[in-house]
Amino acid sequence: MTQVVSYRTPAIRWRLLVVSWLGLCTLFVGMGWSLFVASQFDMSWIDVGHFLFGQEGEIIHQHIIKETRLPRVLSAAGVGAALALAGLLMQALTRNPLASPSVFGVSAGAAFAFAFAATGLLPWFSALPILIVTILGALIAGIAVFFLAGLYKQTVNPIRVVLAGIALNYLFISLTRAAVIFADENAYGVLHWLTGSIANVDWTHVRVIWPALLVGVAFSVYLSFQLNLLALGETMMKSLGGRLWWIRLLAAFTIILLIAAAVSVAGPLAFIGLVIPHICRAFVGTDIRMLVPTVAILGANMLVYADAMARLYSPGKENPVGIVTSLCGALFFLALVRRQVRKSYV
Repeated sequence: MTQVVSYRTPAIRWRLLVVSWLGLCTLFVGMGWSLFVASQFDMSWIDVGHFLFGQEGEIIHQHIIKETRLPRVLSAAGVGAALALAGLLMQALTRNPLASPSVFGVSAGAAFAFAFAATGLLPWFSALPILIVTILGALIAGIAVFFLAGLYKQTVNPIRVVLAGIALNYLFISLTRAAVIFADENAYGVLHWLTGSIANVDWTHVRVIWPALLVGVAFSVYLSFQLNLLALGETMMKSLGGRLWWIRLLAAFTIILLIAAAVSVAGPLAFIGLVIPHICRAFVGTDIRMLVPTVAILGANMLVYADAMARLYSPGKENPVGIVTSLCGALFFLALVRRQVRKSYV
């Protein structure tokens, strides 16, 4: 049975305060750095300062920051926070530490819908807004996981949830690859997007991800206490007055909204929703009320810095940020497995 640490403990509250402030400071520094790093022009913090304080500077530098770099940075922060928050909600809802948008097939469902729309295999589908397309794909995957995993029952088997999610994940990945093969004219662009990229975002994408993120954060805060009760078990939750069906439906809607918005902007990025909640639990414990803000902040940090690192590797070229997030996530889990193995021999 999972134990929930109360946020009223003074030490935990101080830890939350320190982690949140450090995370925000690191995020703002990373966002400022990402505004000029790896540019073909000789840009620096001075140009960022001119832009932030409305001072005159190099016209071309100010234009690049306003029209190219700033929407990219804001999109990266929003997508990272949305995926990390969706992963936290999935892990809390299923009480499974392996739950994440990529493992459970929801991201793959959204990507599958986008691939069919982008390749033009379904003309009527291609006419829909991208956010609607990805929501429909994530909704199809979410409903399939809901019924195959038995989430409609009062008691959920965690192993069945994982198996259903992995099976659907591979199914949608296969369908996505089929769509790319059948429409080879747009294959390169779709494959680049499927790796995970925020290279071509603009202010339209910012207006997609941030409203969805704000709604997701509000619902997550509302759900946090009920999800803490769910960690004690379905039976205990109902005995304490929790509304199991309502919580599952609202959490599922929030997860689908966050993932669909993130995938429509940056593609199916892996590991963020899986890794970030685990890191945050090591700092602030298992109380969902504390994890919601820290997970969102750390998720934004991860993608902002990952995007800057992807550009820094080969300045002037666009490397998919999904490569960096996958590499960092894989290294983190290798370290986690090694730590667990060491514990088993102690």
